[in-house]
Amino acid sequence: KRDARDFALWKNHGPEGEPLGHVYDSPWGYGRPGWHVECSTFIASLESELSSLHGRPMRVSFHAGGKDLKFPHHENEVAQ
Repeated sequence: KRDARDFALWKNHGPEGEPLGHVYDSPWGYGRPGWHVECSTFIASLESELSSLHGRPMRVSFHAGGKDLKFPHHENEVAQ
């Protein structure tokens, strides 16, 4: 993250002693994918499955959630 407008691709897990929750070991340390990676991966998987089912490329675009998530979540997902 080089600028306040950048979104995180990987979120490092919190301070020592904080519960781990859903974290994974990686070359970048313990953490988890950022929201936007999770959403993009889900959509890519869904598009692939739908394309196979219909025999042609299928595009999926939906963004759900509260207005409070428009920035950064929805806008960053679209940007990615």
